[in-house]
Amino acid sequence: MTFQTIKALLNDTVQTLENAGIEDAKLNANLIASKILEIEYTKLPFYWNKPVSDDFYNQFQKLIERRLKHEPLQYILGEWSFLDLEVNVGSGALIPRQETEEVFLAAEKAIKDCSIKADFHFADIGTGTGILGLAMAKYFQESIGYLVDISDKALEKANSNLLKYSELKSRLSLIKSDLLEVFSADSLDVIISNPPYINSDEIKSLMPEVVDYEPHLALDGGINGLDIISKLLKQAEKILKNKGLLIFEHGHGQRNEIKKLLSSCWKIIKEGNDFAGKERYFVLQLGKDKQ
Repeated sequence: MTFQTIKALLNDTVQTLENAGIEDAKLNANLIASKILEIEYTKLPFYWNKPVSDDFYNQFQKLIERRLKHEPLQYILGEWSFLDLEVNVGSGALIPRQETEEVFLAAEKAIKDCSIKADFHFADIGTGTGILGLAMAKYFQESIGYLVDISDKALEKANSNLLKYSELKSRLSLIKSDLLEVFSADSLDVIISNPPYINSDEIKSLMPEVVDYEPHLALDGGINGLDIISKLLKQAEKILKNKGLLIFEHGHGQRNEIKKLLSSCWKIIKEGNDFAGKERYFVLQLGKDKQ
């Protein structure tokens, strides 16, 4: 081992990561080092001049080797932030992304603007890590929610996060279901979802971090990317109460095709773009034409 300080090791590692085509190489190296040191990322500069111990070096190299194989940084760290929540992440559940934060914030605004009752019942469909449902329960402290997924692995991850936020546990339940199949008619006030919406043919062209590690069940939306969204829309018409809200994420370029799927009972509250200006989500309200 030739590195005398943590800073020297980090500088060399950044170059190695960049050569391997890893984006944000410096951030990756710094976050991995912070994890091993068990410190906040912002405090890492205070450790730059410390000598590299054998233990630190060995741990660091093992995690960097995983990153060089394009395993997602979030999986290596074991947790990731979403708004003001920190959730456990890992194989079997989609990694929470910034775009989905924007979807949640749109949902929060719509719930307030539409005067949904304080003790509303909601479902987070395709919950994955459980993050949308956890955020809903945290931001709306009288709400009752259901974290729903068809994947056992995803539900295990959601349960680990539910245990992490035990103060929310009494108002949240884990449910295994194919979308909304287990719910009775007119039983929910709000449905929020980040469903699979990527075209089946496009999956293989995604970044290796995604295609090789994240669950395809949470990504694959069928031939046109809209199979799951179409099914969700049909089920939600029956399960939502009148004036209830459906908020869901979708892919860029899918907006017009989704609008063709909407029956007359849906009112569009918002067609939302993300921070990059890409089509990202719908906020819908069920109207008086509900059958």
